[in-house]
Amino acid sequence: MAELHINPPENFTFSTPSNWSKWKMRFERYRIASGLWTKTGNEQVNSLLYIMGEQAKDNFSSFGLSETEQDDFDIVLKKFNDNFVVKKNTIFERAQFNKRVQLDGESVNTFITALYTLSEHCEYGVLHDELIRDRIVVGIRDKNLSEKLQLEADLTLTKVIERVRLSEVVKEQQEKLIEKESASVNAISPNKPAKFLKQKPSSGGKETKCETRFP
Repeated sequence: MAELHINPPENFTFSTPSNWSKWKMRFERYRIASGLWTKTGNEQVNSLLYIMGEQAKDNFSSFGLSETEQDDFDIVLKKFNDNFVVKKNTIFERAQFNKRVQLDGESVNTFITALYTLSEHCEYGVLHDELIRDRIVVGIRDKNLSEKLQLEADLTLTKVIERVRLSEVVKEQQEKLIEKESASVNAISPNKPAKFLKQKPSSGGKETKCETRFP
């Protein structure tokens, strides 16, 4: 049986260091899928430098690592991480998170995904799930559902996500049912134009029209 060949990620673009986190994630997946993680530290470090590209060697040399540290993949990766990742303004990141509400026309899933993305640099620690839960509850457009959720005891993030997703699905289904019912009613009872019936004139009288209306 032929072995599965896993292609490494493309060279890292050093001119855009903001892409480091995404590139590192791709490399970590490659490292696992290809079996590179089972190799020696020296082999893993050299593979990292080779895949990153020519400029990686210059960065690596500037780290001032001992010979032992140079063969430690975790230490080398952390050095690159410290070199490329800019320290975030936690106050600003949290303010952005706390201002986020569900937008008009935005699905629940999109709203929840946005909250998870915004929370990445908030450094909430063990409160991470609770604060996302709270933001979903107070930020959803359905204020009736928001009030009901706030009254529930032992409300978990998982439970909140299930409730808001289910509520959205039910509303969409109800709207479709109403549309179908309206279409059926219109098909059965279309608007009919009014008809005019002629009345025979009485002796010496004029001919008149009598309007007959249909409901």
